[in-house]
Amino acid sequence: MPEENSDLDDLSREELINRLNEIQQDQVVFFEPQREIILSNPKEETLREISSISHMETSSGEHYKFQVREMDIWNSDLSLEEMKEKYTRLVGSYPHFTEWVERTYEKQEMFSIEHERMAHVLIAQDKERMEWARGIEKVRKNLSVDLSDTKSRIQMGAKSRAEIKKALLKKGYPVEDNSKFRESSEKIGCDLKGIELRDYQKEYVKKAHEKRSAVLANPAGSGKTVTAIGLMAKIDAPTLVLVPQRSLVNQWKREILDKTTLTEDQIGQYHGDQKKMKDVTIATYHMAGEKTSLFQKEWGLIIFDEVHHIPSKLFRKTASLQSTRRIGLSASPVREDSKEREIFALIGQEIGGDWARFFSEGYVVKPDVEINLVEWESDFYRHKYEEASGIKKAIIASKNPAKMPMLDDFLEKHKDEKTIIFCDWIDQGEEISEKFDIPFISGETDFDEREEYFEDFRKGKMNTIIVSRIGDEGLDLPDTEVGIIMSGQGGSRRQATQRAGRVMRPFGDAQVYMIATKGSNEEDFVKRQVELLKEKGVPVKVKE
Repeated sequence: MPEENSDLDDLSREELINRLNEIQQDQVVFFEPQREIILSNPKEETLREISSISHMETSSGEHYKFQVREMDIWNSDLSLEEMKEKYTRLVGSYPHFTEWVERTYEKQEMFSIEHERMAHVLIAQDKERMEWARGIEKVRKNLSVDLSDTKSRIQMGAKSRAEIKKALLKKGYPVEDNSKFRESSEKIGCDLKGIELRDYQKEYVKKAHEKRSAVLANPAGSGKTVTAIGLMAKIDAPTLVLVPQRSLVNQWKREILDKTTLTEDQIGQYHGDQKKMKDVTIATYHMAGEKTSLFQKEWGLIIFDEVHHIPSKLFRKTASLQSTRRIGLSASPVREDSKEREIFALIGQEIGGDWARFFSEGYVVKPDVEINLVEWESDFYRHKYEEASGIKKAIIASKNPAKMPMLDDFLEKHKDEKTIIFCDWIDQGEEISEKFDIPFISGETDFDEREEYFEDFRKGKMNTIIVSRIGDEGLDLPDTEVGIIMSGQGGSRRQATQRAGRVMRPFGDAQVYMIATKGSNEEDFVKRQVELLKEKGVPVKVKE
């Protein structure tokens, strides 16, 4: 396993990679100053273990680079001694690194929020730490009364608690939130029906129930919705489900009716012209964010679907809604504005982010992702691109006509497989639709017509559709085998992960093609987009 104090320590990274090509399987080399782990030709077990305690940055199929971050320490269920033992076993003995692990681990024990006499208080481990915290503007403005050298009462409302947690996390100190809300005495008669949770789903239901707040970061196709419904059945109390778009409301309703004993008259919808609250209410973030006062009730559970949206200005208002427990769902809790930490501060710690587990145990197919670079169709388009600036450059590159013959080849190759074509631009989608006689579904498509297309695709009445960004999130099309991405949203890692997730399921093959214009900013964008997929162990090839 680990190579400790070997001659590899003196090699440059390029020389190291060459050496790793020559040595046997399952080699680990650790760069202590950067806290980087390089893993060569790993066994599945080793890859899974290291993925559980660090953050994968890049992979080539044979070599993987990981970095150990503070979040990896804080999100772990291991004790400090178990964590130190595991790091030592996997990467070797490094005293300075071990000291860093200890300091980082201890940071999560410095502050906590407790419930005392109908109020919440911020408690610090010692006087000096509390004095320091009170000096942080965003902490001070959300405190009301200093009760002692180590204790301050927090202003009323979940928003103040969230702001304090966010401010301290930004300074490198996660806050243990032990806010206690009264367990709901209202039972809604929710039991699971016709399904048996998988072992990992039972494990995550148990963890989320114990933690009271968590972010479930399983890969697409692994049943995050079913896990959340399992938690809902365990709690058996009034539940609010928040979704980013109206199309997901019916999807959630269908899943709840199919997998629980709840009846249709127990499920309310709050969006557009439907505004009914029931035992289970499914609402859009937009509606709940605008009308938070209407949603202030004693929920037993709030489910935040596609929780990566929560840091945005309107959506974050819903984080102030109170509930006994809460769980966020997202296969890609990353943001290009680097506000990932806010997700965990506002909702809870991550669980289930170890994708290697799902791949190795066969619960989800690891997709093959292939970036295909095409030349400009002619000098006309190249010159047009060179003369443009800003977003116009990206649009011209994404609409390069040279992509069409390659799309034609892929559609012919996979003509008998269920395929989704993704594109960000309406006119591009319409052009592809007209050329290949394939339905194009966008935000401009009538809602009922859109749902009819998706249902026909599910039932196999059609095997190819084109979707705009509305297909990026939460779309339940479980039999999809091929994804073809014609254009994307800049360098969004979230978008590429969501789109690849449309073909990730527990059987068959999974193929994703990304078509980009060579030498343009689009080439840079797609290579950034796949970083999260590579981090999770998904193989990515570049073909020129």
